[in-house]
Amino acid sequence: MTDTSISGIATEVSQVDEAVMKALPFVSGLIGFIPGASVAVPFVPLITEFLGVIDNAAKAVADGNPGAAATDVLQEVINHLTPGKPNSPTLSG
Repeated sequence: MTDTSISGIATEVSQVDEAVMKALPFVSGLIGFIPGASVAVPFVPLITEFLGVIDNAAKAVADGNPGAAATDVLQEVINHLTPGKPNSPTLSG
């Protein structure tokens, strides 16, 4: 039986997200061979970061702490904008 609670759904989202992240290097390698699709190659790292945020958020919700992922993202933005703090690789381009 499928767990339809918020925690159960978040756990399944996390599992699917992890599977997609494992396949992403293979997919990004294939994109280079598809005519016209090579314009998407520079966006693959951004997609990877986005999937990482989704995975962290899903795990936080599954663990009963839904605000943790938003706090982590906000802290990364704050650190990026604050002199002397480490810059975010995602926001640095």
